[in-house]
Amino acid sequence: MSRADESFFTVVGCMDGRVQWACARYGKEKFDARFPDTITEAGIVGIIAKGPDSSFIENLKFKLSVSIDKHHSKGIIVDGHAECAGNPVDDETHKNDIKKSVEFISNLIENKVPVVGVFVERNGDEWQAREI
Repeated sequence: MSRADESFFTVVGCMDGRVQWACARYGKEKFDARFPDTITEAGIVGIIAKGPDSSFIENLKFKLSVSIDKHHSKGIIVDGHAECAGNPVDDETHKNDIKKSVEFISNLIENKVPVVGVFVERNGDEWQAREI
């Protein structure tokens, strides 16, 4: 369990390490929280958008429950990104997968905390998260 002075937000996103820092920076500012709880899977928004099986859903629900109920997460970021090997679709399709995943997760957690979608893309040498 977290201490009372520790603040969390949750990231549900791709395992690609290039996007982790961008999502952490974004979440810290968006939710005024210090620590990201991360739930990752290669191409996770593609999996969710296509209709995951019941074991995937139960596993995701458990992880979200720990983050929300035990760490008191202030909100959830659902991310997807350009150049994704796990969900190799064009950027517009990927953004639609993110939107579907935001809706799915919001329903799964019964809207206990805000859920926002971000698309992460390269800007020069940096990766930047932008809310969609």
